[in-house]
Amino acid sequence: AVPMSAIGGVVALWLRDMHFSISAGVGFIALFGVAVLNGIVLIAEFNRLEKEGIADLTERVKKGLHARLRPVLMTAAVASLGFLPMALSSSTGAEVQKPLATVVIGGLITATLLTLIVLPVFYVLFSSFSFTDFFRRKSEKTLSIILLLTMLSFSVNAQTQRIISLKQAIEMALDSNLTVRSSAYSVGVQKALKGASWDIPKTNISGEYGQLNSHTKDNSISVSQSFAYPTVYIHQNSLAKANIKSSEWQQKASQLEIATEVKRFYWQLTYLYSKKRLLEYQDSLYSGFFRAAELRAKVGETNRLEMMTARSQSMEAKNQLQQVGADLLIYQQKLQIVLNVEATLLPADSVLQRINLLPASNNENLAENPTIGFQKQQIELSKVERKLEISRMLPDFSVGYLSQTMQGVQEVNGLPRTFGTDNRFNAIQVGIAIPLWFAPYSAKAKAAKLKQKAAELDAENAEKSLAGNYRSLMNEYAKYNQSVSYYESQAIPEANTIIEQATRSYRSGAMDYLDYITNLTRALGIKQNYLDALNSYNQTLISIDYITGKIF
Repeated sequence: AVPMSAIGGVVALWLRDMHFSISAGVGFIALFGVAVLNGIVLIAEFNRLEKEGIADLTERVKKGLHARLRPVLMTAAVASLGFLPMALSSSTGAEVQKPLATVVIGGLITATLLTLIVLPVFYVLFSSFSFTDFFRRKSEKTLSIILLLTMLSFSVNAQTQRIISLKQAIEMALDSNLTVRSSAYSVGVQKALKGASWDIPKTNISGEYGQLNSHTKDNSISVSQSFAYPTVYIHQNSLAKANIKSSEWQQKASQLEIATEVKRFYWQLTYLYSKKRLLEYQDSLYSGFFRAAELRAKVGETNRLEMMTARSQSMEAKNQLQQVGADLLIYQQKLQIVLNVEATLLPADSVLQRINLLPASNNENLAENPTIGFQKQQIELSKVERKLEISRMLPDFSVGYLSQTMQGVQEVNGLPRTFGTDNRFNAIQVGIAIPLWFAPYSAKAKAAKLKQKAAELDAENAEKSLAGNYRSLMNEYAKYNQSVSYYESQAIPEANTIIEQATRSYRSGAMDYLDYITNLTRALGIKQNYLDALNSYNQTLISIDYITGKIF
């Protein structure tokens, strides 16, 4: 029953363009239960008819199908109709409900066909073979092993798809993130515009026909071309190259920002998983404390205040676990958005640890930061713009060619000569355009110079700001490094000893519950402070990476 029902569920997911998810897996579990139940109903009826004395297989199958047709159809119909609103839902939580309902509805269609058509055929075939008893004895065990191996295979494949390393996450973000892809297109736009730097005006072709020179109708054709001073095109080409470099620096800045976000979300997830394990350990301690206090209260060794205190501590730990679970979901969604994927991704580093990075002791690497590179490129860009505006003050040139007819009698070298349409008179035109009003050009050149000054100040401000942030981060790094080293070398081992000895003393009756709670709270607080310091240490190194322009 399971394979045929699974086919319907997979086909239904494919038709609705849905991916396999946890909710879809739950739907498959529910689907397998209904499908197997229908099969059991039908086979049980066949076996009952056999015990009543109906030996003919065909007659037994027909009567069994006739008797159990309605229950099988009703079971499938009730389940399908019950899940139909979930399959069509579009409200909050629909992304969880739809895969589950789609799997159940699609699978029940094929499962019902299996139960009513394929299963009776198999029953007739296998009941006719001589190894029927052997098959019946081994089928249950074999099917259980097959199902177990299948579920393990699905579990391993699902976890393999969900676990991702930091390097893989950064590479995926640089390849799929929409901001990075948009910046790549911006670079392509500037490269395409480089071909427009030599924008020579359109060639002018004109013609005339009529009484141009005399009563006789003549025609003329002229071709003219104007162009700016050559330095204009040289500076326009330089400006296009500068714009390309600016867009490339912006692309690097986008890549660095996205990579930094991935690092932050990745290590924050690792921190939350480590915090979750600590809270689970805390919950186990307080749960044991609550059970011990409850037993002592029952035998009258203590009052109910101790039991209520133990219960409140246990419930507080469970509440914090729920909050951490919500934070995990939030940061998983943030990581999905940055990576532009729909699948849930888990960090390969499930235990929070120090980032293997030793930052430089000086700020020599700040020049690698795309912000500095972009600001310096803006200075070069404004310089080229100023040169371009100055070159526009130079004269423009034009060249032309004229060919026309002059029909009639014309005097050539003092002698009259008759010209017709086959005779054409040619001329070449050369012109120069000199600007007489320099105010607009001077204003643009002055604006470009002011823009250069502003770009220089912006670059200086960016360098000083990054240098100041770098020094602050290095101080934070030293602070958290010292704190983490203290916790790892002294505080954490002492906290473990406190928890172990306090638990042993409380269970033996050598310590009352108030002292026990005090010691547990102090030791668990040390462990939590260690995680917080380690997370701050890692986040500081990530900020140093950002300032020094490191992506990986």
